[in-house]
Order: sequence, then C-alpha cells, then structure tokens
Amino acid sequence: NNSISVNSSSKGQGAAEVQTMSGNAQITQTKEGQIFSGQILDITRDQVNILLENNKTLFARLGESLNLNIGDNITFQVKENNGSNVVIKPFAQNVDIAKDSAIFKVLEGNNLSPTAKNYQIAETLMNNNLPVDKTSMQKIMQQSYKFPDTSIDTLVSMNKLGIPVNQENIAQYEAFVSNSHQLVNNINEMSNSISDFSFSMLQEISLSSDNSTGEILEFNTKLLSIISDEGDLSSFNLKGELQGEVPVNNTVTPQTTAGTQVAEGALLQQTEVPTIEAGISKMAADFSVNEESVKAVFDSLSKLGVSDEALVKLTEKSETPLKLLNNINELINQLPEESVDSADIKALFQSEGYREILKEGIKNKFTLDPNKMEDPGEIDELYNKIYEKTNSLMEAFAGKGGNAGEQMSNSAKGMQERIDFMQNLNNMFPYAQIPVKLSGKEMNSELFVYLNKKKLMEKKEDVSALLHLDMDHLGPTDVHVSLRGNMVHTKFYVEDEISAKLLDEHMTILEKAVNETGYSLSNEVITRTPTLNTSGNMVVDEILGKDLEQTVKRYSFDVRM
Repeated sequence: NNSISVNSSSKGQGAAEVQTMSGNAQITQTKEGQIFSGQILDITRDQVNILLENNKTLFARLGESLNLNIGDNITFQVKENNGSNVVIKPFAQNVDIAKDSAIFKVLEGNNLSPTAKNYQIAETLMNNNLPVDKTSMQKIMQQSYKFPDTSIDTLVSMNKLGIPVNQENIAQYEAFVSNSHQLVNNINEMSNSISDFSFSMLQEISLSSDNSTGEILEFNTKLLSIISDEGDLSSFNLKGELQGEVPVNNTVTPQTTAGTQVAEGALLQQTEVPTIEAGISKMAADFSVNEESVKAVFDSLSKLGVSDEALVKLTEKSETPLKLLNNINELINQLPEESVDSADIKALFQSEGYREILKEGIKNKFTLDPNKMEDPGEIDELYNKIYEKTNSLMEAFAGKGGNAGEQMSNSAKGMQERIDFMQNLNNMFPYAQIPVKLSGKEMNSELFVYLNKKKLMEKKEDVSALLHLDMDHLGPTDVHVSLRGNMVHTKFYVEDEISAKLLDEHMTILEKAVNETGYSLSNEVITRTPTLNTSGNMVVDEILGKDLEQTVKRYSFDVRM
C-alpha cells in the first residue's frame, strides 16, 4: 500500500491544530486525479505532517510500504475521495522537482487545473520540445477525449510529425512504433484474400446456376483483368498458334536417309522439340512456385481436352504468373462448349495449384524487382498501381463473396491506409517502404533520406540515407550509406556475429558492383544489439527522434546500387 489516508476530522498537535484542520478540510474538497505539492514536516510512526503550498498543514496516516523523509518536497495525486476520507499517493516521485514546478506554473499560467491528465499532457509536450500553451494543451485534451484508448504519447508524437489524428492514422502510427508496419505483410494478406474471394465466388456461382460455365469464365476474366497489366493479358489464339506446328514428341526414333544410318544423337539434336515437362520446370523456377502445383494445373487442362501441342505453346507464351492464368482462361474460352464441363473448370480454378500461381502473380504485381530498378519514380508508380487496383477490386465486387469479399475489401483498405500514412510521413521526411522480391521471396525495405536535420547539414556536399532490411537469415539489418563525390561509405548494423561474418565474407561482391558504376567503396560491419528503448529498426527510431546513432553524422543511398 503506497498511499496516504487523510480524514477531514484528523487533528494535529497543539498550536498547529487550527492550521492542520484547515489543511485537512481543504484536501477533502479536491477531485480524484487532482495533483498538489507539499513538504514533509514530520513523521511519527504511521503519522505524517505535510506543509502545503499555501502554508496550510495536512495531517495524514501513512500506508505500510511508503517511505518518506522529513524535508522531502513531494507531488501528490488524489487517488480516492468520498467526502470525508481522502486517499492520496506520491505522483511522479522520481521526476525532477524543477520540472515538476515548471509544469505546475505552466498549468497555472494557462488557467488549467492541475489534474493528472493535464500534468501528463504538459509533460509530454515539454519532452517533445513543443509549445506548452493553452491552445496546444486543449488540442491534445480534445483528441484524448475523442480517442480515449490512445496514449498521450501517441497523440503528441503524431501532432509533432504533422500526421492527421484519426482512427486510421492512429492504428498505422502504433504499428509503425511497434515495428509491425511492413507493407509486404499487407501484400501477402491481400494475395491470400483475393485467392479466398475467388474460391468463394466460384462456389457461389456454381450453387446458383445449373450451367455455370459462362458465369465462371466471366467472373475469372473480370478478376484477372483488374489484377493484370497490359503485358499480362492474353493474345493466345488456339487455332492460329497451333497451325503448322510440329506435334509434341518426347521420344524420337532414329531414321535413315538414302540408305545411310543417321547417328541417333545427331538426329535427336536436329529434331528435338519442346516438352511439356521442360516448360513446366522452367515456369516453376521463373515464377518461384512449386513445380508440382504447375504440373497439377496442366494435368487439369489435359483432362479438359487441351492437347499436348496446346500445352507446350502455353508454356512458351506465358512469361509471368498472371500471363499464364490469362492464357489458361482464354484457352478454355476457345474450347468447344460441348467438351467443357463447368464442374471441371471450377475444380481447376479452385485447385491449390491454380491458387498458388494466382497469389504469386498478385505478389509480383505489388512488389519491385531490385534488378530492374533504375528510376526512383518506380516506387511512386508502384504505390499508384496498388491504389488503382485495390480501388477497382472494391468497386467491381462490392457486396459480393460474403465474408471472403468483406475480408478482401478490408485488406485493400488496409493497404491504402498504409500508403496514405507513408505519404503523411513524406510531408516531413523523404521516406518510403520498398517491397522487393529477392530469391523468390518478398522482403520489406525502408529508406529514410536525411534532409531536415541540422546536424546532418553541416557538410552540404554529403548526401545521406538510412536503409532498413528485414532479411530471413541476416535478420533486421540497418545500412547507413554516405556519398561524397564518388566516395561511398557504408555501415552495416546487424544483430549477431554470424551475420557480421557472413557480410564480411561477401563484401567484395558489393565493392565490385560499386566500382563498376564508377564509385569507390569503403565499409564497416558492426554488431549491435538493440536496447530496450529501440524498435530494432533504425529508420523508425530516427523518424521518432530517438537519435540512437550519435556518431553517425550523414548518410546517403543510391537506389541504382
């Protein structure tokens, strides 16, 4: 029990009795949560005398575990008040007394009552180097009433960063602070929700119609057309593509010409034709999907009556996952109606293999290939593409697909809110998340370019940036990159010695790549364990003003590297 009990009838000793009674009567008029200060005059067993700021004395009974010393200046908060008995407790015992006094003067100067919430708002504004005036205080107070589950720290920080305070931005900011804000997570969620929505819609169509082939193909065409870009759309002409083609033949028998036996190896080399198996293997590798999944899709097409010749052409004409799905859709459209069964088509589009290819196609559409990134404007183009496609999905299928449709809409809205939040950050700093695909896996990276910090502007010829990567094997990796002239200096921050050793062993690859662009590279690899006060993401910590790396003055980043 760390509280103190005050009774309105408590009496002091001797000449101090009237003054004590006055102090006790005054404290019973306070409200719960109100704050006041006093000096400890005397302590006798469980009794304590406190001199209030108006020179009145308060006589109270100590809690069992509360330690006070005569002469201490303490700030107290009213914990309970039933009119006759008041329970008070020390408030912010470890806070500097000078700051305490300054906050109370600020509150008094602004005609604001010294409640716990007002004290907290004033203290948080001061800690963030923001004005502690009545307008600022009232603004945060109004926001705290509107969003009661949001901490004062969050509200003040959002105002400091210039981020509009609304429910969506609060959720995004809290995810940002907790380092769970990666756009790539939204992309994976989006790909899963579109796949689930497609499955649900096909189920709904098949239950509502006896002959649903046309409706299934119409829905699938509409969905693919929204997700796909122009280069993914099909130009597959079954009859035209197969006209004059040599039939597929996986085994070639040696022949004779003019009575002369032709060497088997030479004939095989001359007459070798593409095989379905080879095409499937190549697509699986190119698309980063399971080979068995692609094979299962092709087996389903074969059961629908698609010839081996057509399947080979399908492997040759499908450079991307979405191009393959568009070609499949077009190919089925060109099959004779009497040979196509709606149940077989539905089974194909709902199969695990087809859904895996669909999800991979969506991820490809919403991520960037670092090998093809030449223009920084590609990031803006990606964000615009995500916005446009998610908008189109929500508009085209509003109210459809039941729970799966609602989940898809929520995922789409979540992606848009994430991009809106990043744009808000960009109002103050050049910052971007760059969802990239490395070795067939989606990775999240964050880029923060220093422009507005005075400490980073001392040498104007330097350009600087901080890059954060979340890697499967290296873990969270921060890279400071600085550029002066043609000299590039990098500092890699990793969490353990194994990751540091791995980077050291392969650093010559980076040096060679940088040298080929006409730059010279120097680098350091540093093992650093994040403290309890850090998020494990230096980009986040820098934006929030934690200034963890005091020794790193300026950084740079060339997106072409």
